[in-house]
Amino acid sequence: MAENRYNVDDILREVREKRERAERTARDAQAAAAPRQPAETRAPEQPAEPSPEELLRRVAPGPAAAEPQQELFRWEEPEPPKDPVTQSEQHPSPRDAVPEPEKRTEEQPAPAAQGIPIPKKQAGPVWESAAARKTAEALMQTLKKRQRGLAVTLILNLLMLLGVLYLALAPAYHLLLPGFLATSSPMRLWGMVALTAVSALCCGGTLGNGFLALFPGRQSNDAYVTLTVFACLLQGSFMAAQPQLLEQYGNNIYLPLAAAILFFNTWGKLVKNARQRESCRAMASLRPVACRTLPQGRLTEWAQGLPEQPEKTVTLDAAGLPKDAEAVLEETGQTEGISGVLAPITILAAIAMAVLDYLLVDGSVFEAVSIFASALCITSPLAATLGSHMPLRSTNQALSRWRANLLNEDAVEELYDTDGVLLRGSDLFPAGSITLHGIRTFEKKPIDEAILNAASVLCSTDNTLTGIFRGMITNEKNLKPVESVTCEEGRGLSAWVDGGRVLIGNRNLLLAHGVAVPPLEVEAGFAAEGKELLYLSNFGSLSAGFVISYHADKQLKLQLQELERAGIALMVYSTDPNITPERVAQVYGLQQENIHMVPAALQREAEAALDGTGETAAEMVSGSMAGSLHSILSAQREHGVARAVTVLLILSVLIGFALITLLAYSDALARATWWIVGAYQLLWLVPTVLLGLMRKK
Repeated sequence: MAENRYNVDDILREVREKRERAERTARDAQAAAAPRQPAETRAPEQPAEPSPEELLRRVAPGPAAAEPQQELFRWEEPEPPKDPVTQSEQHPSPRDAVPEPEKRTEEQPAPAAQGIPIPKKQAGPVWESAAARKTAEALMQTLKKRQRGLAVTLILNLLMLLGVLYLALAPAYHLLLPGFLATSSPMRLWGMVALTAVSALCCGGTLGNGFLALFPGRQSNDAYVTLTVFACLLQGSFMAAQPQLLEQYGNNIYLPLAAAILFFNTWGKLVKNARQRESCRAMASLRPVACRTLPQGRLTEWAQGLPEQPEKTVTLDAAGLPKDAEAVLEETGQTEGISGVLAPITILAAIAMAVLDYLLVDGSVFEAVSIFASALCITSPLAATLGSHMPLRSTNQALSRWRANLLNEDAVEELYDTDGVLLRGSDLFPAGSITLHGIRTFEKKPIDEAILNAASVLCSTDNTLTGIFRGMITNEKNLKPVESVTCEEGRGLSAWVDGGRVLIGNRNLLLAHGVAVPPLEVEAGFAAEGKELLYLSNFGSLSAGFVISYHADKQLKLQLQELERAGIALMVYSTDPNITPERVAQVYGLQQENIHMVPAALQREAEAALDGTGETAAEMVSGSMAGSLHSILSAQREHGVARAVTVLLILSVLIGFALITLLAYSDALARATWWIVGAYQLLWLVPTVLLGLMRKK
């Protein structure tokens, strides 16, 4: 039996020529049915087209016709199956006779497949780059308008803060003042109240949102600001109305702290706006990715039984555009969420402490107001808003080189505790990671129909070889209907096309279905060169062998190795028999024991999980699987930084409240001057900001 070599260009040319012949035949039939034209206008006859056999001889010359065919290698006959097999699956040896095509008839149902049926590939979420850009552009205009407003507010807050500080320091450092302010302390105090009030009016939205955040169900760092500014204005107005209090409490005016809190709150919102604009730009060019946890079932039980014992396994798959992109970008995280609990508690505690001081210690109204104001000033962190948004912005800046972006803190909350990832074989070996070196054809048969059948099967499933076969078909409308696609573990795919069985897999698959294959020495020769031989059988006859090799994606290789070092289990679902733990470990430089293939019995559950039947979807965008995997590692780091920031903020509030309580009930409140409270706030601001700015490439 002769062996021929066929390359991809020859196949494409033959398929194209056959399609053109079919079209010409149809046109000739229509012309024959039409009225015959006069002889003088009749078109000249076209020369007869060469048959597929002639094309095959032209492309891959065989032995001379006068010489008998020589067998290039000895075929390996399949062993008789242990179970009874229907006549449609039994085929004589290729040396004896050409087998009859394996067909499915109405009287003879298809034999039971030895594998797991694969559901038809579901249509993925609709995503169009043009629609994404349009949505992002509209949102970007809103964010830029908001940015301009915040920038103006920040400048005004800075001017008011400098003005309040100047008036507060003027008596101690003999700073120049207008005559009516230099000679009248009440007027100077009213000037400080006026500047602080102007700064508060510039932040009217912040104060209103902070008031609403005091009620259950709302989470915002603005909750720290509203009552603090109100208490400082109340205390400053009270002292301006009673100038005699200046001698004893002149250094306990907290108006500079109120102006500073407004300034840093606005600065934090500008950081948040910058992070949102960066995410918006990413949404315009990168595809949304859904991160879903595995649904409870056999697949989850299998995953948790792996040596790594992952408690949370996720899938990463394409998603559609967010319905409300602006709402997605506004989602808050753990740092800002803690303010919804901490701020109301500190406010109630400050009110209780002020009331008790007034009732039990026989204090004055001004002392009660001062205790209330000092308690709120020391428990309203200057770094609350900055610390809430700096970590995620720094993380996304580092993610930009990987073409990925976490759209909000909810994505971090969903990803940070991931300890297992389920990927498709096509995720590990995307387009460009598989090379088709050539095609070996057998029995000198035309291969165009065989290629079309194989492409029809692979395009109906998610397989690493789908891209190669799709490239061989110029028009996917020519693909044939496929029935009963079955994946046989460690072997490959079997399906029914045009009533006949099509097999795509390794030698074990063909032997299991009674198809003769070449000896192992043939495959060993390719294996020595780092290549694999994948067989194609049509209707019970071996049609071709595809010589392929697998290569690592450089960026994906880095991320898989990072996942391994982080202790995250890697699970792979694939219908390609060549995708094995040994192959993945060899190509990507991983430990084989850390790679786990989904068993055939669980492939239906794996396909369903990867198609989006999980519980939760995280909002993120990515340009590649490497970027998605890097997002998991970045989320773990960002969550750790955010937790550290949260701890710092909580400690600053608790320790500050304890200090004010000690001073208030030891009759030493006068020592809690505004610059001491301000120094305390700066002491916590610096490490919080530095921690939020840290990032890792």
